[in-house]
Amino acid sequence: MRHLPAAFLALLYAGCAAPAFDAQGMVREWGSYMQQDHVLVPGDVLAISCFQVPELTQEVVVSPSGSVTLLRLPSSLKAIGRKVSEFRKLVEEAYTQIQPGAEISVNLKTANERSVYVAGEVQDPGAIPWVSNMSVARSIAAAGGFLITVKSSDVLLVRPDPVDQKPRSIRVDVNAILAGESPDFLLLPGDIVWCQTSFIADMGNFVELYIRRLLPFSITGVSVGGGN
Repeated sequence: MRHLPAAFLALLYAGCAAPAFDAQGMVREWGSYMQQDHVLVPGDVLAISCFQVPELTQEVVVSPSGSVTLLRLPSSLKAIGRKVSEFRKLVEEAYTQIQPGAEISVNLKTANERSVYVAGEVQDPGAIPWVSNMSVARSIAAAGGFLITVKSSDVLLVRPDPVDQKPRSIRVDVNAILAGESPDFLLLPGDIVWCQTSFIADMGNFVELYIRRLLPFSITGVSVGGGN
């Protein structure tokens, strides 16, 4: 092993420093995310209603410029960058000018598409639209499933730390999840599910990169061992 290139050794041991899967910790992080007050971005869909004036019931989309145009209001309202609760107060104040005592309801109906990213040894790597029940196993299935070269017992989840937002890696045994021996857990927008190659696949890549391609002749069809 000491004669192997440093780059190959780094790849071989890259996952060793990642901590083991903490199911309870992941559940707490998911719960915290779902309870936070959503900050509006372009593409978010809002449902607005007024008990006293049913005609004001409407669904609106935050425009690319970040504004929202509402029924009966003379000008649009800025929504981008505001929390839903903050925008609700803004709408209430605006409608109070034309309908005193109106009780306005403003709720987020659909958040603009967010994604999780599945990369590495899967059939169709890339971005997958995030939904609230998106789990590790579901994200892999949505990416077409594993390739034969995957190390499914040691998949890495890359997620920003909730405190300092620095990327961190968490090791997940997907074999145990699929066997019902370990809980699956829900992903958050921006999560990266990195499906590593197995040791045998790494060795095959090493042979291809550092042996076959460096030889001045082809070894295809050459038999190894004794014989006359």
